[in-house]
Amino acid sequence: MIRPSKVLRVYYLTTFMVGLALTVPVAHGVRTDDVGARGAALLILSWNILFVMILPLIMDWAESRYFKARFLALEEVAKDNPELAAMLKNQCDKLSLPNLKLAVIDNGDSELFSYGLWGNSPRLIVSNEVLTKHSMQREVAPSIEAELTRFASQDHTLIFLMFAGFQLMAQNLLVFAYNTYHIGF
Repeated sequence: MIRPSKVLRVYYLTTFMVGLALTVPVAHGVRTDDVGARGAALLILSWNILFVMILPLIMDWAESRYFKARFLALEEVAKDNPELAAMLKNQCDKLSLPNLKLAVIDNGDSELFSYGLWGNSPRLIVSNEVLTKHSMQREVAPSIEAELTRFASQDHTLIFLMFAGFQLMAQNLLVFAYNTYHIGF
């Protein structure tokens, strides 16, 4: 069974591999002096920044496509479950997380997962049972608070900066290999 956290790991792997593939033409441009070293570094950094910025869009798409998620704002949650909405609003106010939306999925999985970009517009993935069963909310409340706290402290940008560093090293190794061993690409 695919889980939201696995979707994120697949996205990380895919973007890293795409970045490595894009590094080959950049290395060729550096080798032929069409692109300078700083320009190559900026290109690598730019596509990694693009990958960070489209992360929430890809995750939203995956949630709606594979998990058939319904996205609910806190106001919509408050209509059916004011106690849960108040707890979520309190936690978001405490962590300075604006515009929380719940991605409600209809599976029995109790995994809580959150994603977003730079602390803005966080998405919290919860199962439909959390919204409907009041007894379950008390059990899940500490997990929700922990997940929102984790979200507030995480930053996907650092991962993509590390990817850029590895891709820059790969580009330099490709240029070095050509200059030293005359390997063509």
